[in-house]
Formats: sequence, structure tokens, C-alpha cells
Amino acid sequence: MGARTFLACAAADAARWGLSRVLHRGGGNAPGAIALKLNPNIIADLAADLDGSIVVTGTNGKTTTNGLIADGLAAAGYDVVCNRAGNNMQTGIAAAMVAGRRGLAAKKGRFGAFECDELYTVRVLPQVKPRALVLLNLFRDQLDRYGEIDHTQDVIAEALRLSPETTLIYNADDPLCAAIAARVDNASIGFGIDEPTGLEADRVSDSRFCALCNAPLDYEYVHYGQLGKYRCPKCGWSRPELGYAARGIELSCGKDGGYSWDVCGTDGFRRHVKTRYSGLYMVFNITAVVAALEFAGAGTAGLDEVIARYQPAGGRMKTWHVLGRDVVSNLAKNPAGFDRMISEVKAADGRLMAFFLNDNDADGHDISWIWDVDFEKLCELDLARVFVGGTRKNDLQVRLKYAGINAQLIDGIEDAVRGCFGADAELPLHSVANYTVFPSVTADLKRLDGTERPEGTRAAVAPKPRVNLRCYADAGIRLERPLRVVHLYPDALNLYGDGGNIASLRQRCEWRGIPVHVDAVRMGEELDLSDADIVLLGGGADRDQLAVCRELLAQKQKLSAYVESDGALLAICGGYQLLGRFYMMGDQQVEGLAVIGAETRSGEGRLIHNVAIDSPIASTPIVGFENHGGRTYLDEDETPLGRPLVSGTGNNEFAVGEGVLHKCVVGTYFHGPILPKNPQVADWLIEHALRRRGIEAALPALDDSYETAAHDVALAIVKRGA
Repeated sequence: MGARTFLACAAADAARWGLSRVLHRGGGNAPGAIALKLNPNIIADLAADLDGSIVVTGTNGKTTTNGLIADGLAAAGYDVVCNRAGNNMQTGIAAAMVAGRRGLAAKKGRFGAFECDELYTVRVLPQVKPRALVLLNLFRDQLDRYGEIDHTQDVIAEALRLSPETTLIYNADDPLCAAIAARVDNASIGFGIDEPTGLEADRVSDSRFCALCNAPLDYEYVHYGQLGKYRCPKCGWSRPELGYAARGIELSCGKDGGYSWDVCGTDGFRRHVKTRYSGLYMVFNITAVVAALEFAGAGTAGLDEVIARYQPAGGRMKTWHVLGRDVVSNLAKNPAGFDRMISEVKAADGRLMAFFLNDNDADGHDISWIWDVDFEKLCELDLARVFVGGTRKNDLQVRLKYAGINAQLIDGIEDAVRGCFGADAELPLHSVANYTVFPSVTADLKRLDGTERPEGTRAAVAPKPRVNLRCYADAGIRLERPLRVVHLYPDALNLYGDGGNIASLRQRCEWRGIPVHVDAVRMGEELDLSDADIVLLGGGADRDQLAVCRELLAQKQKLSAYVESDGALLAICGGYQLLGRFYMMGDQQVEGLAVIGAETRSGEGRLIHNVAIDSPIASTPIVGFENHGGRTYLDEDETPLGRPLVSGTGNNEFAVGEGVLHKCVVGTYFHGPILPKNPQVADWLIEHALRRRGIEAALPALDDSYETAAHDVALAIVKRGA
């Protein structure tokens, strides 16, 4: 060990001792940050002392998979260095290496198992030079930090290019992971589930487009999200061969539940495995563990015991006994994760729910993704109580309202447990929290664990679990045919919760007794706007937006004619850019539809803010979240949708406007989505659609107290940041 490395390790040791002994805190990232400051190459220096290593990355499942790989290596006789606590950036990995540098002598040597944040792979892999990178999946996550998935793919591919000896072990069922394997020269091994599982496909996926020609993929079956067996009908690209395939999957029906299956290798390898956890994601995670252990030469002889005794880190998937009731704590931080948790709650016939949502830096400030979570599935259950907490609990309350569920606001998990008094004591409370609120939830559960319900405690009164979906106020409007709302390409342009805009339009019509019908026009389908009343064009990733642009260009006269006939159109972000003459995709200029006088050019960095504008179509400021790299410039004769309350936001850094109001086209960069928290904008579109049908009628007021509260929270955030 060189002098600089020795000094860096000594300083990190001192920091860890001070944090744990004096401040009574875990070491976390701080020791690693100090070590890297003193020796930027310390990860490479300490990695050279290992006999090998495996790095695990991906959106969901990193901590669990990495922990199981570490336990499997230890069971095989290795001394393992691992960042088990989930500190997965450069500093966390450095801290784990410093702490583990004096490992015990082991008969098979010292091996590293490191979880790594996707965006940090490009920094970590060239230094660690692991034998394998395990890539679990790629889902949208914290779009204001990670950007679109295309960017994450680029980062991981570059990391592999910088570590050419690293073998990629990847989820071949995920076309986004398979696309990385197809573009790098590294050796690769695919794993996946080699049979249909019969589960419900998620409502929204994170791209089902071909990595080679960008055509929509055909699926033989889908497990969830975009994971499944796929093939491109245009160029023939398909799911790669599975080096390790999960087959014969069975879900146990006993008290402990869980899955059992065989992992089959191409060389005749077969290993039966079982887990007590019932989420299908665990089948992928453990299949990846088997592939990694076999590749490392550790084998899976002790895997049964490893799986049986494994406890997820930090209170994940744990059951607590609190005030006389079992409480199950789970972490989910993106649509795919929440949908998996909801599927598990459904499988367990859950009736008591508590959701927690924060929007701190580590969570991502853009919370539009909650509208891509399929909370509607919960309506199939006989719900007894539903609670929402966290810094953005009001937004969750609105989201659940539009799913048909009336949720009660709470300050913490103890409120939820006490709110369940009076419900069947045998029913567990299922808690799902995102990243920064999860530790406080588990800390409260730990404090309360083992306590019984105090004698004589009065049962809390909770609201009924469903919103009354009968008309709040009959508008008295009779139509020969329902209002037709057309959602353009939700299979491609679904990146920022645009389904929430559709839900808002549909529900606000139905609550007033106005008949409404929503049509989804998908890729490859004929566009018919002849009787459309409101059209929605959302935003998507670059490749998906390009595919939609090509499809719309062939039919742009239909859209132009609709706009010229005063048809109402709401275009969000990428959809807004498509309406102009052109937009830039990197260095490529892409021809737009030229429906509005605008063009979108490239800019330095991205405009990422909570934002608000004063607009003539609403009496209160319109609130939302912007996250865009393009800068849109309107022609002089075009009118912006509104004036930003915070400078440097909107169409571009220099203009004083955001969005466009062209005839009855509302184009905007506002995610959120825009309509649920700004019901006046939704009603403006509905009123215009009725007026175009010859009906002049004021819409009856609705009870928008939930929406108003969420709006006011968002507006306060904007003003604090001004």
C-alpha cells in the first residue's frame, strides 16, 4: 500500500470512528469522501488487492441482489468486501473498500461485491475493473437527476467500454438492458424468465421499441413493465438467448408464500431455488445471483441457506408488530417499484394501506411519476383504510382521488396505525414509502415495535375508502354523442405522468354527468380526428418521440385541420416541441409538424425547476414541473401560455413566456401532470370542447379541496425557490 493510500485510509478510519463513537451515527459516505479527497485513485488501489469483484447496477433491486451475491460468496469461502448498507455512489464504495481492507484470511481469498448507482458506473467500473457487471433492469427513476433512460444507457455503455475485460450479466427480458449488450464489445450473458407468468401487464412501460430500428416491438408475453419475450417485426431483433433461464415458476399458496423455480443454464446447468418473497422481481434478482455466482466460480452449493436467512437491508420487506397490528414496510421509488408493491398487496388481499412520498434531492423533485403508478388496481380490493404522508402527501391524495380512493392525510406511520383502530386486528397495514421518507417510517416502526394497543384507546374515525363517484353537480348537458377525448400514442409518449391529464378530463366530465369517451391511438393505428373534441399529445424519451414524429408526419394534415377548426389540443413537453417547425435531438434537426410558429433549439444543460405561471386561462397561477433540454422560441405573432413567476424558466432562459396558446392549442413544458393540480385548465378545455359543439354552458363547481391543497403546496415550493 502506497503512502498516499495509507494516509487516506487512516483519515477515513478516524472519520468513521468519530461518527460512530462520538456522534453515534453510521459511517455512511463520509469516510469514503475523505479518502477520495486525499487519494482520488483509492478505489483502484484497494480494488487491486482483491482477487476479483462483481458490481451490481440497475434501477430496482440493487441492494437485495448485491447482498445475496455477497452472502453467496461468503458461503463459498471468500472474505467479502461489500457496501451492504446501499451507499452506492463513489464515496460509499470507497468507504466500504477502506473498511474491508483488513479482512480475515479466507481459503478462497478476498472478493468484492459492490452495488453501484447507474450514473456512477462510468466512474467506478474503470477503477474497480470487476469481473462482471450485473445489470438488473432499467426503469425511469428521478428524471430530474438521471434524465431520460437513453442517457442512463449511454453512461452504462461507456462504463463498459472503459472496462473492456468486464463481462456484462444482464436482464435479457428488458429490451433496454439488451440494447446495451448489443452495442458494447464486452462479453455478455443474458438471464431472464423463459415462460409466461400470467401476471397483469403494467399500464405503462418504459419503452417497447427496437434498439436497432426503433420500430415498436411485438411481445409473445409480458411479465411487467417492458420485461418479457419480444421481437421486432421490422428488422428481426429479438430477446437474446438466455444463458440462465428461470423455468417452472410456481407461487406457493401457504402462509409464507414465495416463488420456487429452476434456473437452467445453456451448458446443462440446473439449480432449483425457492424464496419466501412473493414479488416476481425476486425471481429476476435471484436468477441474476445464480448467474453471478456461477460466473465467479463460487458455485451455488450454499444458496438455499443464504436465501432462507437473508434479511433485506434497512427494514425493507419487514413485518413489525405495532400497537397490536402487523405492519409491513416496503420501499419503492418509481412507477415500476410501486406497481410491484401494489401487485403484492393485491396478492395478499391487503385492505389497509399507507403511502409516503417525499420530494427531497435524493428522491427527485419531479413527482409526476405517481400518475404512472396503477393505483386503480387497489380498487379491486375491499379497502378499509388508506393513508398518505410525506412532504407531497397532498399530491398523493389527489392521485388516489382520481383512482377512486379517498385517502386520509397523516404526519407519520404511527398516525396510520392508530387510524386503523376499529378495523379487524388480523389485517396487516401495508406501508410503501419512497427513498428519503422510508428511514423515518422504519425508525418509527422500530420505536413502536412490540407495543400493544393501549387499553381504552378510542378507535380513530377514518373516511370511507372510496370517493363518491356519482355526479357532484349535474351540468344538465345532454349530448348526441359523448365528448371524445383522444390520447395520442400513450404507448410511446408516457414519460411524465400524462395519463393523469386524461384522468382529470374524464373524471371532471363524469362528476358533472357529462358523457365522455377516451380513445387511445397507438403506434401503427390510423389517426381519426374527425369527431375529436379534446386531443392530448404527451412527452417521451428521444427514441420514442422520434418514432411518434415519423408516424405523425405522415398524417400531419389531419392534426393541422383539427387545430384550424378550433379543436382543443393539450401538448406536453416533447409533444409541444413536435408541434413546431423543428426540434433538435442532439445534433440532429428533426422536422416537426409546423402546427404552431415555433422552433426548438439545443441549449446548455437542462431547465429543471418547480415552476408557476400567470395565464389568462386560469384565475390562479398554473403550477407544474419543467425538465427539458431544448429551448423553444415562439414566432412574434404567437402568444405564450403565461408569464413565469421565476426568471430563467419557461420556454428558454431569456424569454418572458412559457408554453404557447395558439387558437385552442395549449402547449407547455409543465409536467405534474398539469391538469389535476390546475383544474381550471382542465375545465377551460372542457368548456371549449362543449362550445365547439354549440353548447354554451357554465360548468357547475366541483369540490376541488384536494386539488387546491396540492396546488398551494406546489406554489409555495416555487415561491421559496424564487
